[in-house]
Amino acid sequence: MKAAQKKNQLNQSSARFESLKRELASLATQTGFLLTGSVQSRFFECSRPSNCWCHDDPANRHGPYRYWTRKEKGKTVSVSLDDEQFALVQQWIENGRALERLLKQMRHESIRAIALTTRKKATETSTARRR
Repeated sequence: MKAAQKKNQLNQSSARFESLKRELASLATQTGFLLTGSVQSRFFECSRPSNCWCHDDPANRHGPYRYWTRKEKGKTVSVSLDDEQFALVQQWIENGRALERLLKQMRHESIRAIALTTRKKATETSTARRR
């Protein structure tokens, strides 16, 4: 690969990284709290064996019961939520995921940039050895 082409690729990678940095700064100012995990709504049958309508039809189960589930020190932790908490936690999890997506893109660009610079140095070293 020609030196000019490598420099062009490195400049493009640098420009993409700068764009991602601006996006990160913007996201950081707009984003509130961040959480990991997931939220879910579940419906259950009760423990009464025959006197409840929830056993007759799955559409008639009790609920919704809302939960936030996450990993903490390698263990799964679930927390019951009311409707207001559910909406907040759902938004905060999305905030965390958006930040993680952006950081993943920044890591990817960083790896591309270092690969381009190490190839450039390796080419320079091999050229210097030939002289």
